[in-house]
Amino acid sequence: MTPERTTPDPDQYPDKVSEPDHARLMRGAPPHPDAQVTLANWREPGFGRWSFSHIRQLLPTAPIAAAEHPYVLPENRPENRPENLSENRIDLATLAFGPSRRSLDDFLAGSNTDALMVMRDGKLVFDWFGGFGRADRPHIAFSVSKSLAGLLVGILVEAGVLDPDQQLTHYLPEIAGSAYEGASLRHLLDMTVASGFVEDYLDTTGVFMAYRRASAWNPVEEGHSTEGLRAFLAKLPASDGNHGHRHHYCSPHTDLLGWVIERAAGGPVADLLSSHLFRPAGTRTDAYITLETFGAPRLAGGICLAPADLLRLAEMVRCEGALGGRQIVPAGWIADFSRHPDSTAWQRQTGGSRLFDRGTYRSKWYRTGFDDDEICAIGIHGQWIWINPARAVTIIRMASHDLPIDTETDAELLAAFQAIATAL
Repeated sequence: MTPERTTPDPDQYPDKVSEPDHARLMRGAPPHPDAQVTLANWREPGFGRWSFSHIRQLLPTAPIAAAEHPYVLPENRPENRPENLSENRIDLATLAFGPSRRSLDDFLAGSNTDALMVMRDGKLVFDWFGGFGRADRPHIAFSVSKSLAGLLVGILVEAGVLDPDQQLTHYLPEIAGSAYEGASLRHLLDMTVASGFVEDYLDTTGVFMAYRRASAWNPVEEGHSTEGLRAFLAKLPASDGNHGHRHHYCSPHTDLLGWVIERAAGGPVADLLSSHLFRPAGTRTDAYITLETFGAPRLAGGICLAPADLLRLAEMVRCEGALGGRQIVPAGWIADFSRHPDSTAWQRQTGGSRLFDRGTYRSKWYRTGFDDDEICAIGIHGQWIWINPARAVTIIRMASHDLPIDTETDAELLAAFQAIATAL
């Protein structure tokens, strides 16, 4: 029997959707054109609310398998505490912070936050979800992926697979003559490779857009072509600077790191992340990483994982590489980047630091230089790991900011992180 045709719901197909509301995105068969998320618009304002939690429906990916026996996050929520501890209860949703004394709940709701999870002394004390965010729904981590890659490198260094002092051309002879000629793995890890690459997230015609095409994060428009990410990296032009002199943030360096890892370890990055990092840390939900057209992983920003699993990995870092009674990342590797004292290259960066005037950058992790000496990982559009070892606090935040870089919101977020740690 032929199904009876029905008239489309007018609310589902409005005459005009000037700015897509996340509840309308990708609804309908087909969705309204203004609510359709595509490879061309997935990072545009309004669309990220859906796309950042549904990357696998837009891009090719490789799975990062979770643990067979996940690490259960111990909980110490107020409703689970004995009544005799009521004086210690903190309602973080109503926590006021900053000069405006804005509540945390108001800030999270108003800043396109998709997930915020907080641990204190190894126990989950607070979580908050908005948009399409959910504890077990993978969300793109953007450049927090770099910091996770840095953890994998620490494991491979201890195993003798990688040597931070080794020249990059030792691992990849085909990059001779590029920006990486004469640079070491340590230079790559610390973003001190001398390069003329400009990290301009809003570029639509220059080298950064060519990088997006090469990594398959943008469609290849008519009149353009790409040979893929590895070919792009092998041709990255050199500059007249000296490696190791100054910090110069450059996402392609971490994609090259993925190439080095795969060449040295003899396997796909996704499998190595699973076997050496994610499964040992007891992740619960399968993660994945985006791939370009020829199968190269986008290690600079393509890891997508559940917020609760990002919290597990962050807590493992706070515990100096151990979780659930198992040492996963060498404690010495964690100590090296979390206490690294030399900020010379950081201070020399062009334009100065956006957030951490007294900070450092080591092995893909930031040291804040604040009074509590926190360490953190940062991704565009509002992705964060925030670790305060002095107060035993671990926080992760995943979001879908309209802008890749939103310094005003980030400054308010830092105030929120510090207020949470103080309140706990």
